[in-house]
Amino acid sequence: MVILPFGSKKKKLKRLIEEERFEDVLSIVTKDKKSLNSLMELLEEPSPGIRGDVLLVLSMVTEKDPSPLGPHMEMLLQKAISLTRDNNPYVKENAMVLSYNLVRLSSGRTEKLKGMVLEDLLAAIKDGDRNTKAFAVMMLGELGAAEARREIESLVEVEDKVILPFEGKKWVPLGEIAREALEKL
Repeated sequence: MVILPFGSKKKKLKRLIEEERFEDVLSIVTKDKKSLNSLMELLEEPSPGIRGDVLLVLSMVTEKDPSPLGPHMEMLLQKAISLTRDNNPYVKENAMVLSYNLVRLSSGRTEKLKGMVLEDLLAAIKDGDRNTKAFAVMMLGELGAAEARREIESLVEVEDKVILPFEGKKWVPLGEIAREALEKL
């Protein structure tokens, strides 16, 4: 276990991330709410490697013990959704995984979450690349966003293959993902 002496938690967490000591970061942030806040601040770092690693650690938190994320769920989802449009593939992929995990964990709060991210997801369908469109469609299905039915239906016949960071979602036609999403609406 890593013990943080007095000083900036953000700097220490950043150093641990740079050293790829993700399990140590995970241990710290699941036990200390202030450290979790410091970790989330690192999502604003200019380095895509740091941002991507922070997203990875936050995804690990959703799998190990998501309870510390509870009060931050909405803000984190908004930030993660916005980072799915990042130019860096590592950031983009980890943002997709975190976004999906957060929605999956938020049963009972999906209406509120949907309201917060619906506009961003619809914008991604309109002007994102094919992978971003597929992710947005998948998320709209998970959120039960019936108000996006028309936009999703417009992609049902698209045969372009997409690659998403999820089991069974690699080299799948965008139209297939759209059909799956429509079944959930």
